[in-house]
Amino acid sequence: MSGVLAVPVFSPVFSPVVAGLGVGVGLASAPGPVQAVLLSESVRGGVARGFRALAGASLTFGTLLMCLALGFSLVAPSGRALGGLQLVGGAFLLWVCLDGFRSAREAGRDRGPAGRFALPPSARGALAVVLNPGAWLFLAAVASPLFASADQHGGTGSALVVALVVMAGLATGDGAVVLLGGLGVRRAGERARRWVRWVLAALLAVFGVWLLSAGIISLARG
Repeated sequence: MSGVLAVPVFSPVFSPVVAGLGVGVGLASAPGPVQAVLLSESVRGGVARGFRALAGASLTFGTLLMCLALGFSLVAPSGRALGGLQLVGGAFLLWVCLDGFRSAREAGRDRGPAGRFALPPSARGALAVVLNPGAWLFLAAVASPLFASADQHGGTGSALVVALVVMAGLATGDGAVVLLGGLGVRRAGERARRWVRWVLAALLAVFGVWLLSAGIISLARG
């Protein structure tokens, strides 16, 4: 009897939790600006630097998820707001790209010349989230309905659990990216590492130019 009763009690909450885990892992598996920044940082300075960047990204995104789970509403950016976010985000990625190119030329040095502005890895991870339009669209279009469903089934507590599960799935995927860069690529020869850093910087440039172009189009239409 108790086993039969346990199914309807737990299944409504279990479904959003499973969905949240899948969403988190899927989000981490989709290549994007945040993953490019994490991989670039881990290749540049090893696992420790990569996880510092991951900590900044996870803390920032986790805070936003918790706010949504607690009932705060979020409207997806559109029009001029979206265009402005795309421009700023694109400029940030291009700055990270140029910094990556300079770093790749420094043959094994993780810090630039004296006097050059250096943004800590945790701040880079946080800004990669805040200035990523895709993150805000995900929060509004995917995370909000998911938490609303969990709240209907089990209240705010269930929504918070789902938020934690999303973060666990996301951290698992992003952590694998950091380990790939910090352990896998870093164990290669210096020449191979330098080529990878050039490629990652070029990838960040592609993301940056794409965001800048999208921002200009959005502002022109708005």
